[in-house]
Amino acid sequence: MPDTHSTIRMPIWRDSRRRRLLARLGRPVVWLLNRPAAAGFGRALYDLALRCNGIGINFAGRHGLTAAEEAFLARHAARLQGGVLLDVGANAGHYAAHLRRLAPEARILAFEPHPRTYQALCAALQGSGIETLQLALNEDGGSLELHDFAAGDGSTQASLSREAVGFYSAATVSHHVDCARLDDVLDQQGIQRVALLKVDTEGFDLSVLRGAARAIADRRIDIIQFEFIPANIATRVTMRDLYAALPGYAIHRLCLNGDLLPLGDYDVKWCEIYVTQNLVALPA
Repeated sequence: MPDTHSTIRMPIWRDSRRRRLLARLGRPVVWLLNRPAAAGFGRALYDLALRCNGIGINFAGRHGLTAAEEAFLARHAARLQGGVLLDVGANAGHYAAHLRRLAPEARILAFEPHPRTYQALCAALQGSGIETLQLALNEDGGSLELHDFAAGDGSTQASLSREAVGFYSAATVSHHVDCARLDDVLDQQGIQRVALLKVDTEGFDLSVLRGAARAIADRRIDIIQFEFIPANIATRVTMRDLYAALPGYAIHRLCLNGDLLPLGDYDVKWCEIYVTQNLVALPA
């Protein structure tokens, strides 16, 4: 795949009267709080600032999703009706089942590679009309090893990265899983347009998006929801990589009330924050 990073440029920093004024006004506050004695308050303020910017807002919703996801889907339910909805990394099926509640006539495909979790997914969605596929989606197809906790095999944190699972436990188990490119799956399934693509693959969302490069280039996916999480440290995926994988799309952070906070042009200060956040990409 050609390197598209050269097209993702950071804004040039320029001095201005406004910047100088803000720096001058802020210096007394920084002088007062930037010291060990105020560290506890500073950390609390930092945590609040992150949450106010749509980061670390994993408050539980009523249907097994986060409250932010449920609010967002409710706002956009009209766009889902009768469309094709893809749940990649479906786990036990809460997201796919909620899509069925919101869009009774939509075609929904749920992808889950973990053998034990896939059985639970099929049982949970039985009779719903949702199509299930025991596949991991990536950019190359083939097969890979899926890793999970030895003491909790079938967890929501199973990942194609052993290191990502190892962040939380040294004892892991592995499963051989089949993989496919989303572009190929769309061709095989005769799908021309996708109303919603949701991706939750514990650090491998970039690989899923790269496997959908043709659909993304043609803007045949109306809404893309994905994650940026600590597991991206293990997979060496930056937000800059995700910007490069989504040409022609604008990236937003999902807010607790379901609104979308635009990230705008790529900027290290606002983008490269390895704390869990749900992102939504829309055609620009």
